[in-house]
Amino acid sequence: MYTISGYPMLASTATTLMLSVIFMLLSNQSGKRYMQFWGASWFTSSIIFIIDFCSFIDYLSEMPYIMMRQLLALLNAYLFLFGTYHFFQKKLPKYFHILAFSSAIIILSYPVLPEIYSIAFIPNIILCSSMIIISGCMFISMSWTQKLPEKMLASFLIITYSIYINHFGFALRNSSLAMITYYIGLFIINLLILTLIIIYFKKLRFNDKRNSQRFRLLVENSSDSMFLYDYEQKSFEYISPEISKLINLTDKQLYDMPDRFFDYINVEEKDKNIINIFSRPVSVPGNGVLCLYKNGEIEKWSEIHYIPIKDSTGTVSAVEGILRDITERKKMEEQVKLNENEKREFLENISHEIKTPITLIKGYTESMLDKLIPKESTDTYLKIINSKAMMLTTLLDDLVRLTDFTSQTMEYKFYEQSAADMFSDLIKQSEFHIISSNHIAKIDINISPDAIIIADQYRMQQVILNIINNAIRHTPLKGTITVICRSYFNEELLSIHKDDYNIPKGEIVFSVSDTGDGIPERDLPHIFERNFSGGNRIKKSSEKTGLGLYISKQIITQHSGSMFARNNADGGAEISFTIPYYN
Repeated sequence: MYTISGYPMLASTATTLMLSVIFMLLSNQSGKRYMQFWGASWFTSSIIFIIDFCSFIDYLSEMPYIMMRQLLALLNAYLFLFGTYHFFQKKLPKYFHILAFSSAIIILSYPVLPEIYSIAFIPNIILCSSMIIISGCMFISMSWTQKLPEKMLASFLIITYSIYINHFGFALRNSSLAMITYYIGLFIINLLILTLIIIYFKKLRFNDKRNSQRFRLLVENSSDSMFLYDYEQKSFEYISPEISKLINLTDKQLYDMPDRFFDYINVEEKDKNIINIFSRPVSVPGNGVLCLYKNGEIEKWSEIHYIPIKDSTGTVSAVEGILRDITERKKMEEQVKLNENEKREFLENISHEIKTPITLIKGYTESMLDKLIPKESTDTYLKIINSKAMMLTTLLDDLVRLTDFTSQTMEYKFYEQSAADMFSDLIKQSEFHIISSNHIAKIDINISPDAIIIADQYRMQQVILNIINNAIRHTPLKGTITVICRSYFNEELLSIHKDDYNIPKGEIVFSVSDTGDGIPERDLPHIFERNFSGGNRIKKSSEKTGLGLYISKQIITQHSGSMFARNNADGGAEISFTIPYYN
């Protein structure tokens, strides 16, 4: 045995040391605790082989050699078991720490208490081997990423290593078995290290594949669409299948022809640089809004966020992006903008509607202050002023409910009242208003004294005032404005029982004619539309009437009536409404 050169032994030991260093480097790179513990364990094994070599060349005496080797074997088994528990993501039980620490104390007590060491020698060997065997059993019994043959090979090598780790062959000086077991032990430990390195890389590959699958599953089930574009390959590495809804191209089409990404997409002027994100590397993250056009109209809105990805040299190698469907958000923004515009227009229109009763109140009060009104007519004028004030209150109530100006949002107070009395009062106010505006009033009232209507007097006053104001604005000074209000009996209802009060007996027809320029024929069907601004009749100016006529028609509709307009044969226009009356 002494004739054999020690150089091959040192060379073999260096192989184990090199593999342990590789393990340590991998542990630092991955940050895995089990790799750190296993690396330390293989480094301890290398020291064990060096001690065996020192014993071989008679550098160590028998008992110090055995004590040192047993202590290092205990540390090796403890580190390997610790690493194995971390590999399977489990916590090492406390009793292993206690047993390993106690065994190490007993081994170190040999110089002082050799008798205790001799008694505990065999138990220490059993403990050391048991920790290695438990590690081997865990490799075969636990559920993990490797297939059964690989598990069995790793478990077999670990259990075989547990037999070798407590071999003290070089304590027998002239035994040829020592050299054989030395090389067998080197072979087993190196094979085990290589097996675990292979398992480590296969586990990394498995984890990467699993994470990739999870990522794809997460992305494909996400409401957002993602892509990853490689600048070197000039192609997409990944595209969410759902992206086709936002750009009208499937993921397969984009994999084959990445340049078609923006075929059906338009971008806002401020985001034009987005079109170039695939033609040249982007240096900074960015975002923008994309529009998908179909048949010349926007079908989808999407928001894109992209970020450059750099390689180890700091060069931008790819760009990653997320597309989010914001169609509903855009529709809501447009609706909010439309509502804001409508509110603004409403305020502009209602300001004019409010000015009318204020002007009338001011005119009446000035006439009274200037004593232009006879004393016997004072009460009449005060009633008119009060009526206009009530009308102004009604308009202000409408202003509060400006969120959605439709007939359904307006409050009504319907009462049964005499049609002749109500319309006579309202027409009398209108006559004074026409004369005060320097026009000629022509009045024609013929209403059955028995006619009863169900109406909101202040709403009806608002309608009549809107129509009169419209006529005044479009009639030249000194021009004639004709107001006609008549009741018409419905002859088709003669056979109905006279006590049936739920059926209207006829209609009240109220019409106002002016001598202005008339309404363009193309505008006649639209003048009662909300905020209509066509032709010369309805203008987008301070004298807006679109909302007034729109409001008027909504009020008449709520009174179960109808409203219409026509041009007079001899010039000017006529605006009329009808409401039912009862006996």
